Amino acid sequence: MNDRIMIKLSVSEDCITLRTFSKEYHSPQGFVLTEKELLELEEKRYLTVSDLRSFAKLALRKSMEQGDVLEIFFTWLSDAGGEKVSGRRETVRFSYEKFKVFVEESRESGIQIRVLSLEEHRGPKIEFQSRRNLKAVAETKALWKKLGKFLGNHFVRWQDSRKITIYDDFEPYSFFFQEQTPYGAGICGGVILHNRENLEKAYYGMHT
Repeated sequence: MNDRIMIKLSVSEDCITLRTFSKEYHSPQGFVLTEKELLELEEKRYLTVSDLRSFAKLALRKSMEQGDVLEIFFTWLSDAGGEKVSGRRETVRFSYEKFKVFVEESRESGIQIRVLSLEEHRGPKIEFQSRRNLKAVAETKALWKKLGKFLGNHFVRWQDSRKITIYDDFEPYSFFFQEQTPYGAGICGGVILHNRENLEKAYYGMHT
């Protein structure tokens, strides 16, 4: 399965129970969603729900390949003793149309359905709306490598982001960024080049 996660889905009356299984982790319990919560998700496009100690953020987002994609960001928590909890975060993604078909199949048959999640999201799309400063960086080989390395070490690892839009900053060779998440606008700030008086030793830093 690589990094894909299997969900076991079962339906009882208006409750949908989900459990996650992967090579590294099995969820400590089933997570219960209601039909009412799914209807609210369809209206609002995002929703936060809880069950026992655990909670989940749900989002519907548009996809060219899959139509509406259901993303569930689980935070599984269990009792670790001494009034402490331990836990793990997992993200699963499904075609929402197929997810609803699986729900109906389980409701009608009374059996548990196994569903393999879509491939794990690999980080946000990075979109440049910069002209002046990007052109200046592209014309300077040392800076182009530094900027590429910085983006690879930072934004590409933001797993819950959908898009990072990068604009010109008033500082030379520097940029302003705006994050978009499944829930709307996220973090914004600067990607600022420091020590630009010596471009060989200059480096990029993030300011939020």
